[in-house]
Order: sequence, then structure tokens, then C-alpha cells
Amino acid sequence: MNLGENIKKARKAAGVTQKELAERLQVYPKDISRWENGERTPSAIALAKICRELNASADEILELK
Repeated sequence: MNLGENIKKARKAAGVTQKELAERLQVYPKDISRWENGERTPSAIALAKICRELNASADEILELK
């Protein structure tokens, strides 16, 4: 898997829509879509927020384990 797929997997596991996650992160829903599709990469700060909001570890999202 890649980063975008891992974000999507964690988001779905948390039962959160792209729109809900965008609102929580204070970004546009299109940003979430672009991250999940691999068109863009979230900043380190955004990635930390994603992990916090989805209760997912950075190791899981970044496939460090």
C-alpha cells in the first residue's frame, strides 16, 4: 500500500467521511481526496493531525512497522 491508501484505510476504519475529516483538519474535502488518491502528500503537520483525528499511529500510516 501507499500513503494515500493507508490514510483512506484508517479513515474508513474510524468511520469518518472525507468531508468530516476535512472539517476536523480545517482543510478542503478535495485535499483529503487528493491525499488519498496520491495526487498530493500531506504536510508533516497535517499528517500528525490525521493520525490524531483517526486514532491511528504514524507507523501504521507510513508503514514503518
